Amino acid sequence: MNTNTQRLFYSTACPTIVTRAACNLRPARSCSSNAPRPLPTVILHHTVTAACTTQADCCARIRSMQNHHMDGLGWADIGYNFLIGEDGRAYTGRGWTCVGAHAAGCNTRSIGIAIIGDFTSKPICTVLKHDTH
Repeated sequence: MNTNTQRLFYSTACPTIVTRAACNLRPARSCSSNAPRPLPTVILHHTVTAACTTQADCCARIRSMQNHHMDGLGWADIGYNFLIGEDGRAYTGRGWTCVGAHAAGCNTRSIGIAIIGDFTSKPICTVLKHDTH
């Protein structure tokens, strides 16, 4: 193996997907679901916030983001379809059926997934390798 090549190891098991209700998220003001299925693109983001390593902490961060997106930016809901915490769980934002607000010009043809944390100086691979099984 080339020493300059990094291998990502991942689990083939489905991750736990935490519901909106489990995180006590506010109801969305509206939900546009006119995107074609299946969506051809996945857009990955990082939230540029502090990381979270427990479900309670991740839910608190997601509620804070939802409040900022809805109250500060005037959006209908949190912008991301799903979020991933360093606890290895996926969290439902807008979910599968509502168009996200994460990438202007691309929202109706993509799912937006945000990894909770700031990865401007930390490799995102540390989160992607996480295996809770």
